[in-house]
Amino acid sequence: MEIKKIDAIDPPELPGEEGWTELKIPDSYGKGRAFITGDKTADRIKVRYFQKQSDKSFVARVWFGPATEGPAGFVHGGSMASILDEAMGASVWLLGFTAVAARISVDYRNMLVLGTITTVEAKVLSVNGRKIVSAGKIYDKAGAVYSESEGLYINLPAARFGKMIHYRDEVKKSLSGTDNNEQ
Repeated sequence: MEIKKIDAIDPPELPGEEGWTELKIPDSYGKGRAFITGDKTADRIKVRYFQKQSDKSFVARVWFGPATEGPAGFVHGGSMASILDEAMGASVWLLGFTAVAARISVDYRNMLVLGTITTVEAKVLSVNGRKIVSAGKIYDKAGAVYSESEGLYINLPAARFGKMIHYRDEVKKSLSGTDNNEQ
């Protein structure tokens, strides 16, 4: 059986909407590349992060390429879970917490066809001491929901994150007074 080599794919642009401000994410931090945002391959995941100005919620546009395949022709659930974890965690960090995931649960609602451009939304539901609960969902422009999640994040002392706090603060700074970043 002959295996055909698939050439690199040109992922689509991922525009925001009116009233969304793009988050300027550094290419790398720490000792390597971030798992999702640091991926520069053209065939896996492309993501662009925003904040809705109306309610300061976290949103992203995501395209799942062929390297995210699970069942033939569809996105692997682990790829969706990774995006949801990152989005929920980002919603926590944008509020000023320095938290890590302790538990996430994902409910898969529909199979997601490879190459679909989706929207991810995440928000903090509650804060109780060091425990922060965040929720997220992945859906398409027609409103079909592919997965929903909830996560428990534990706030840790900022000193445990070293330079990473600087990167968070740079992202937050990119939001202040920058209407020219709206797409």
